[in-house]
Amino acid sequence: MLIKTNTAALIGACGYPVTVETDLRRGMPEFTIVGLGDTTIRESCKRIRPAVENSGYSFPMEKLTVNLMPAARPKVGSHFDLPIAIGIVALMEGYSIPGDTAFLGELSLDGHINPVRGVLPMVIALRKLGIRKVVLAEENAEEAAALRDMRVYGAHRLSDVIDHLSEKRELPLHHRSGKCDHAATDLDYGQVVGQEAVKRAMVIGAAGNHGMLMMGSPGCGKTMMARRLTTILPEMTYDEQLEVTGIYSIAGSLPEGSPVIKERPFRSPHQSITLVGLIGGGARPRPGELSLAHRGVLFLDELGEFDSRIIDGLRQPIEEGRVRISRYSEEIIFPSEVMVVVASNPCKCGNLWDDKKICTCTPRQIQAHRRRLMGPFTDRIDMHIRMMPVDKERIAASAGGNRGLTSGEMRRQVEGARKVQEERYAGLRFTSNASLDEKGIGQFCPIDEDGQSMMMSAYDRLGLTMRGYHRIIKLARTIADIEGSERIAVEHIAEALAYRTIGTDI
Repeated sequence: MLIKTNTAALIGACGYPVTVETDLRRGMPEFTIVGLGDTTIRESCKRIRPAVENSGYSFPMEKLTVNLMPAARPKVGSHFDLPIAIGIVALMEGYSIPGDTAFLGELSLDGHINPVRGVLPMVIALRKLGIRKVVLAEENAEEAAALRDMRVYGAHRLSDVIDHLSEKRELPLHHRSGKCDHAATDLDYGQVVGQEAVKRAMVIGAAGNHGMLMMGSPGCGKTMMARRLTTILPEMTYDEQLEVTGIYSIAGSLPEGSPVIKERPFRSPHQSITLVGLIGGGARPRPGELSLAHRGVLFLDELGEFDSRIIDGLRQPIEEGRVRISRYSEEIIFPSEVMVVVASNPCKCGNLWDDKKICTCTPRQIQAHRRRLMGPFTDRIDMHIRMMPVDKERIAASAGGNRGLTSGEMRRQVEGARKVQEERYAGLRFTSNASLDEKGIGQFCPIDEDGQSMMMSAYDRLGLTMRGYHRIIKLARTIADIEGSERIAVEHIAEALAYRTIGTDI
């Protein structure tokens, strides 16, 4: 006798459907699972039998073979327990398994269904196959219910699922929660005294998804500016919410009580982080901080304190927008489309640009600090922003309530420029001005004659690389979008160039 049950498996941040074939034949009692399962799956034999018997059902004393199809792809995870057990009980009890239903869940020895990681990307893969019903642990149900067109049933025990299939008792159906507005936050750029020029840079960076390097003395507000960046980014779309939630689910990092990530992530790893922790990987590959910041902000504070090998490892994932990890015959991919923001002091002691303090660094130390910062990684960052301490006149003015631009005002500028880009790149693979390649720059970045002349002059005077040259044009494209200009004018080029000259000051 043979019965088939639907489930799914994970490869990187994507799921793929798996069919669990359960076959029962006469012979000596034997329980075998084939199909390139990992140790967790092979050990499931020891969990499933007591779970079935402790749930009140008989376990076959014959030759039982379970095949996980496709058999040639490696499979990992304890969530295969439930579909395997369902197949065994269905064979013994004579139940049929509906072909439009899938099962995900780990079993305890008493038959309790435990939650697992990576539910959302697996359910998305099942939906693509045409499956519209899924049964899983009650704790995972709200996460899977984020999909609008899925019927999601949560169960506490194996016996509850069997009763549902035999139509003795129906499991509770979970529905997607309503749309959530921006979460309340105490952070606002209106709280920042002065730094209006830096606020302008934040608007430009957020509007075009450009990476930013902020450099200034300790206490001038670098971290304060970075931590408020998500308050001016547009709300995530439904598809973006699913992407980000899937990554957090795989990492086991979903906040308690928040099964769906609805706010853009802000990740700020410590300088002691390892390469695997930042990029992702490991024996069982998991997303790192770079992928956990997908569709949001990755903030690296005190860039000079990070291991140079770790920073160099960021270069390719940031360029490609994804992390590639090779394992056996599979290439595991985690998305990493992030806005990279880094901060650093201008020198080791931090006082180089502060007129009120004395820099104790030698010229050699300053040059060593510069070489550490202004390398291949920062050349891939579009905007280099110089920050200075706030003067006393500006502090006095703020006492009267005049604190400059607020997050709401800045966000309206960002959303206007993002809308222009969305319409311009509709149907294309570009998602923002920062994602343009050389061909896209030629097509979408027309520069007037004066602006082109300024670019040629800057190329020689600043010793730009071709990468730096293209990044200035993309940055000017964003500035023109904010100003509502179809063509890139000389004033847009001039402002963009101002964000690439910081290296000449240290």
